[in-house]
Amino acid sequence: MDVVAVDAAPGKASTVFDGGEFMELDARGLRGYLNRMRSRGPGTLVCWDAPLTGPRDSDDAGVPGDFTQRLIESFFRDGKTGLKTPDGVSVRGYGGCPHWTITRSLLGLPRVGRYDVAYDELPFDLLPSASSTGDTRPSVVEIHPGVAAWLWCRHARDGDASWAYKKDSSVLSELWEIIRCMANDLWQDGPTPANDDQFDAAVGYILGRAYVAEVEVGIGRVSTLGDRRTGSFLLPDTPDLRARWENWLSRKAV
Repeated sequence: MDVVAVDAAPGKASTVFDGGEFMELDARGLRGYLNRMRSRGPGTLVCWDAPLTGPRDSDDAGVPGDFTQRLIESFFRDGKTGLKTPDGVSVRGYGGCPHWTITRSLLGLPRVGRYDVAYDELPFDLLPSASSTGDTRPSVVEIHPGVAAWLWCRHARDGDASWAYKKDSSVLSELWEIIRCMANDLWQDGPTPANDDQFDAAVGYILGRAYVAEVEVGIGRVSTLGDRRTGSFLLPDTPDLRARWENWLSRKAV
């Protein structure tokens, strides 16, 4: 399966990595690129760095938080019973993430109300889906490269180390060296990210490659955390992450 990672941006060029090179595409260029990908059918996975889901039930939206923050985001913002990310790894409520607007235009996601196109009529099959058996569309999955990088690197760095890779190039270089060494069998001779947008696209590509491999690789197992009701990220499947998420979710009214 082919993997493409997209760091979607509404006000500047989006960064795309296809396993060979980084590309900078404006909204129209990215739309054309995605249209060409649709012809490939189910043999392509797009790892998309922007919100792909919204309200828990998009056909009957309106419970508190439906239009501001998903449960997956609340979990990574909860410093008491969740798994709060450190400063430098931002997990904002999807309503405050401007890149969901270009995502709506290009993918028809996230669905936010009953008048939106049904999931099975969208150009890409949103993972995780109830069943993709027989689906003829390419797939798309939401990623959060900052959270993924933190999960992969947190035990290899000092506890007081900075995570502000979007502001500090030395932090970006350190994180990339850790991830590149872990993912050597997936990255091989790939280019070195020159900025945080390319870093996010590179991490997204590695996530996708590890996911479609469906076996243990150097980077470790990768899987989706959450679902369409709670919101979902494709993330490293660390030993404690899923149990902690399920325990946290059991306390919430879903």
